[in-house]
Amino acid sequence: MKKADFLEPDQTLTTAARKLRKDNIGCLPVCQDGRVLGMITDRDIAMRGVADNRDPNRMRVSDAMSLNAICCSKESSVEEAVALMRQAHVQRLAVVDADRRLVGIISMSDLEEGGSERRPFEVTFYKNILDHAGLPHHSEVMRVSVAQGTKDEAVHAAIRQFEETRQVAVWTTAADGYDVVSIHLGESGESLESLELTSERDAQIRPRARVLWEQAGFPEGQDVQFWEKAARGVDGESEAAK
Repeated sequence: MKKADFLEPDQTLTTAARKLRKDNIGCLPVCQDGRVLGMITDRDIAMRGVADNRDPNRMRVSDAMSLNAICCSKESSVEEAVALMRQAHVQRLAVVDADRRLVGIISMSDLEEGGSERRPFEVTFYKNILDHAGLPHHSEVMRVSVAQGTKDEAVHAAIRQFEETRQVAVWTTAADGYDVVSIHLGESGESLESLELTSERDAQIRPRARVLWEQAGFPEGQDVQFWEKAARGVDGESEAAK
């Protein structure tokens, strides 16, 4: 687990939203006197605050948070934490002691990474949510770490895991897009990250690759080949247009 970060119930939704954006996460526990009261998510802010036309500078976290936050004990096993997250379809758990005092945070990505080395790729699926000013922003739905392969292979592996976890046939029914963070070492051995947003090229390739897959009879294990074939077609048309 990692060091616990949290919000207090009397803080405003604006403060909560800024902290979620700063830390690039989708939820935080809400605590009073060290004890977990609930969990506030970007969806809570959007649905209970923005969608109801409430003033986020006045509305309190306690008015929007989800009660009965899903927690695990610091004595729980890794397997128990994973099972709990998968059952509840969440990516982060508050870790508490016997008195329900917050002692840490554990995430699925932490467990997948073994708590040490970062994976070469992280694919973050998101929904487009409008903020109080009517401006769209990415609300994280799920983050998947992939250890090896090319970017395209990592995206395909992440999509398969997303569809299995969310129990959907096509990932686009549960998310509007995805961003990809590639992780590599710098000259001095430092860990560097490069954010690659879902591109217009990907948006053109995706439906064409699916058509090729359907025409081939829905074979398994050939996602990358269909994607690359569709990509060649899109890139060829783009070059011809230029």
